[in-house]
Amino acid sequence: MIVEPKDPDVSTDSIDLSGLEESGQTQTCDTLEGAERLLRVDREEAEANIIVIAHPDGKRLGSRFRLRPGEQMTFGRSIDVDVSMPEVLSLSRRHARLRHRGPRVSLRDLGSTNGTYVNGNLIVGDAPLESGDRFQVASVHFKFLHEMDVEHAYYEAIHHLVTRDGLTDIFNKRKYDEEFARELARAQRHKRPLSLVLVDIDNFKEVNDTYGHLCGDFVLKEFTNRVQDKLRPEQIFARLGGDEFVILAPETQAGGASILAEKISAALAEPPVRYTDIDVRVTCSCGVAELGGDLNSPTLLYEAADRALYAAKAAGRNRVSVHSPS
Repeated sequence: MIVEPKDPDVSTDSIDLSGLEESGQTQTCDTLEGAERLLRVDREEAEANIIVIAHPDGKRLGSRFRLRPGEQMTFGRSIDVDVSMPEVLSLSRRHARLRHRGPRVSLRDLGSTNGTYVNGNLIVGDAPLESGDRFQVASVHFKFLHEMDVEHAYYEAIHHLVTRDGLTDIFNKRKYDEEFARELARAQRHKRPLSLVLVDIDNFKEVNDTYGHLCGDFVLKEFTNRVQDKLRPEQIFARLGGDEFVILAPETQAGGASILAEKISAALAEPPVRYTDIDVRVTCSCGVAELGGDLNSPTLLYEAADRALYAAKAAGRNRVSVHSPS
C-alpha cells in the first residue's frame, strides 16, 4: 500500500541566503517560507502530462494526455471515460482515475479486475505520483510528468521511448541495431572478439494462456531484472520483441558468452517467478555465436546465433547451444 505523505517535499537548494545577517532569524524564515509558497504556487498551476509508453498491441505509443489543476482523468475500456481503450480487453470498464488537487496528483484504482500499479507496486487507495513515475493500468503503461518545463520533459520521455522497450525499460531493437553496428565496426577495426547471445523464454505462450497476459508481462520484467544482475556495464541487453532477447558481449569469445548464458539460464530457473500468490516456473534457451570467419556482418552473426538457439530448443529447451563454424 502506498501512503500519501502529509506534506510535499520542497527543495530550497537554490535559495541564496548569503546576504542575511546572523541575527535576522525572522528574515530567514520569511525568505524560506516565501520561496516555498512560490514553488507551491508554481506546482499548483502546472499541468500534468501522461504519456503512453507500452501498449499490448503497440498502439498509441507516445500519445500524450494533459491533466490541468482541478481536473480528473478516468481510464478504462468504456467509451464514456476520459482515456478510452476498448481494444485492451484486460482493462476494466472504469479502471483507474487520476486527480489533480493543487500541487499533488494522485492515482486511484476503481475496483478493477487486474489492478493498478505505480512503479511496479500494486496500489490500494490514493497513490501520490511524482514526476517521472511509471504507472500501469492492466497491460497499458504510462509515464507521468509534472514539471515546470514540461515540454522539455516530454521530449526527453519521447527520446527514451524510441530507444527503450516500454515494458521492460531495456534497449529496444532500434537502439540495439545502432549499438550492434558500432560494436561490430570497433571489433573488426581492432581485431577484438565480439559474441552474441540470443535468449528465448521457453513455452512463454503457455504462461500467457495459463495465467494471463499480465502475468506474462510480469515474467518478462522479472526476467530482465535477473539478467541485468549478471551483465557487465559494457554488455548490451535488448528486447527484440515478444519473449526474444539479445545480449551483445564485446571483448568476449564464444566460451565466455556461453558461461554468461548458463548463468542467465540458472538465474531464471531458480527461484520461480512469484506472481501474486502463484509460483511460475520459467526456463529459457540460449544460442551463442562469435564474430569471425564467415560471420562478418550483423545479419550473419544473428543468423548463426539463431541456428544455435533452434538447436537448444530442439534438444529439449532449458539449455545453451554454441554455434560451431563447421
